[in-house]
Amino acid sequence: MSEFSEDPFQMDEELPSSPNTNLSLPLPPDSTLEQDITKAYEDISSDIIYGDNKLIRSKLEQFKLEEQTGGTNTTEDESQQENTYEEDLDDKLDYKLQEKLKLEYEAQTKSSSKLPLTPPENFSTVVNKIYRSSFPQPLNFSFLKTLKLKSILCLIPEDYPQLQLEFLKQENIKLFQLGMSGNKEPFVKINHDLITEAIKIVINPENQPILIHCNRGKHRTGCLIGVLRRLQKWSLTIIFDEYRKFAAPKERPMDQQFIELYDETEIIKYAEASNFLPIRWD
Repeated sequence: MSEFSEDPFQMDEELPSSPNTNLSLPLPPDSTLEQDITKAYEDISSDIIYGDNKLIRSKLEQFKLEEQTGGTNTTEDESQQENTYEEDLDDKLDYKLQEKLKLEYEAQTKSSSKLPLTPPENFSTVVNKIYRSSFPQPLNFSFLKTLKLKSILCLIPEDYPQLQLEFLKQENIKLFQLGMSGNKEPFVKINHDLITEAIKIVINPENQPILIHCNRGKHRTGCLIGVLRRLQKWSLTIIFDEYRKFAAPKERPMDQQFIELYDETEIIKYAEASNFLPIRWD
């Protein structure tokens, strides 16, 4: 039988003490409760201070280790930043590669009078006399001649390589350059007004045949073509399918969002006033 009273209003101090219960810790002999509490507090404080010192020593050891290793430890955030930088290489013109391709082209033209017809990466006909591709390289010159281009629209901000400029001058091809940054999370966005100006250039028959390109012909070119498809009344499903076909495996959700949310009011008014719409299929 329990020794406790069943009275619900019984006070705690009325509860009987028992050495067999775990309600309180046994006190050392010849010790008062106040002394034991003071000693316990000092022990706890000592543990906390030791714990903090241990943590500080651990941090100091970590800093020393990083100094010895040259700070080569890579965190998860740093790794993500590196991956993001690798993604951005698609948007940046590689001048070292340009110089290498120039030397290869010059060597090949010396050894052979007729070069093979090699289209640029991601080359395709968009509609009628409008084409898309990656950045045209010297080995693509023979193929570009067959298109009888009037214009090239470049969407990158870097300076156009001198060899390509000489080719355009030789072939009487006009260069339009509207340099823009590609969409990148979270703050870098393609400029709406630049895309509008680019569309005005592309749909003007006086500039056709025209080749549109960025660096890899994926993202900025894909956004421009997506807006052009909206002017052709394509469904978003088909527009996004075409975008992913050229952008894979690095499709950007921000690109598809840009295409969907682009305000086409201004460009439609311009195109209808100039009789550029509907775009003809020849």
